[in-house]
Amino acid sequence: MGAAESTTTETIGRYEVVGRLATGGMAEILLGRLRGPSGFERAVVIKRILPHLAEQPAFLDMFLDEARLAARIQHRNVVQVHELGQDGRNLFLTMEYLEGENAAGVIRRSLVSEQEIGVALCAYVMAEAAAGLHAAHELTDADGRPLALVHRDVSPQNIFITYGGQVKVLDFGIAKAADRTAHTEVGQLKGKFEYMAPEQCRGKGIDRRCDVFALGIVLYELLTRKRLFKRETKLAVLEAVCREMPVPPSQLVPGCPESLDRVVMKALSKRADDRYATAAEVRRDLMGVVRELMGTNDPEESLAALMQRLFADRVGEKREMLKRVRSGSVIGSVPSAEADVSVDIPEMQGLERLNETTGGGSDPRSLLESGFTVGSSQAGSGIDSTRARQASARRRTAALVAVAFALFGLVAVLLIVWWTVPRSNGVALDPGTRALKPPDRVLPKPSAVAGGEVVIRVVSDPDGALVFLAGEERGKTPFDLKLPKGSEGVELTLKRDGYEDTVEKVVPDQNQRLRVALSRAKAKGSATGGGKQAGGFHRFD
Repeated sequence: MGAAESTTTETIGRYEVVGRLATGGMAEILLGRLRGPSGFERAVVIKRILPHLAEQPAFLDMFLDEARLAARIQHRNVVQVHELGQDGRNLFLTMEYLEGENAAGVIRRSLVSEQEIGVALCAYVMAEAAAGLHAAHELTDADGRPLALVHRDVSPQNIFITYGGQVKVLDFGIAKAADRTAHTEVGQLKGKFEYMAPEQCRGKGIDRRCDVFALGIVLYELLTRKRLFKRETKLAVLEAVCREMPVPPSQLVPGCPESLDRVVMKALSKRADDRYATAAEVRRDLMGVVRELMGTNDPEESLAALMQRLFADRVGEKREMLKRVRSGSVIGSVPSAEADVSVDIPEMQGLERLNETTGGGSDPRSLLESGFTVGSSQAGSGIDSTRARQASARRRTAALVAVAFALFGLVAVLLIVWWTVPRSNGVALDPGTRALKPPDRVLPKPSAVAGGEVVIRVVSDPDGALVFLAGEERGKTPFDLKLPKGSEGVELTLKRDGYEDTVEKVVPDQNQRLRVALSRAKAKGSATGGGKQAGGFHRFD
């Protein structure tokens, strides 16, 4: 979403609306200004239910539930709700305005700028998010009875990192709690499919361990900067969540310690009973990793430094906007809600995820219909079972290699016999050595090899580009291209739907890695032209 032009003087309750930050399926998020005595000015975020839903009781109940639940959670790692109000037909709640970016924006900006987030800071961000979630999970009613709250929508979009290094959990809009007015029907899925736990995918009973699984997914994606369970269809997503066990992140991320592998893989256990029982336990182990990697360094200061470095442009833009808000000036524009939205976070490729599954049929529909329960003998829950399957795979590979060597030896013996035994086909024997001496007209001399073969690892950003050499398709990135060793350059062409064709010249004089950043194809007629202005504020008077 682009910057929103805003000169409106619309008010909601006691707040002046100065721009739109985002629009979701149920509500719109606005930037507001609260005026007070003696020139007091403060920026706030206003969440207002969309007008066409304002008359529907189910959506009103969900909105009221969110406000009631979020207002009860008082924790430094949860966004603070100030007020629930109604202005005519407008039902709204106000929250603190946070200067920062969500975790998805951090991943995208790190890819664009080619700056690493860092293993320790990834662990710290998710440790702080786990602390906020635990506060929500522990919420009780007025009589002290647990509300059994489950967020159900933990994702990179709902983990917010301020420019000062604080981490906040956002959006309890679809949270499940014992005293909610709006209830989810049996079998109904709520939340983003790529961040659901297996039991949530099946529409079964859920508890806080659902959020623990989602924490594991987001941590995995922060570490690898790739989408763990993103697939082409929703059914494929559900199958991946329920069946596929990813490789430990240390196999993909340099510097990732085994201690962090254990945390990630335990959080990603397919069976809820094998996961951490609480988000507090996740935080405890993650902070142990942070101390292991950072020693006495302050992780919040380090995170703030990273955010200031990654988002220097947006820090200045938002600082100038807030300065105008607090001075009572007209706001010319509101910065877009998310950074680098045009950048796709790549998904895991086949070689980067374990292809063995935890059992069951091959049809994802049967997976959902059968309820898909994983017995203890089928494992699929945690780093130990993952390593056991990998060890089994290695043993099978070793056996295949042994068979291949045996066949190779047999072929070699047969060739030697064929070459050394005299034959009656007109091929003479060398008088001195008695070995076969084939004439040139029968067997041509082998051509000289210039120096062997080199391997070029071709990687594109994003993955999945087709690589062509001399007009011939050779493979899809990432893959290893084998070429004869030489000093003459060759041209590789990379093609991917939605991106410009990219030509790269490489000299195959040594084994090497070629990384190519693809540029998005320009949309026809995008340079000028009419159409609606992005981000314009619409009045609902």
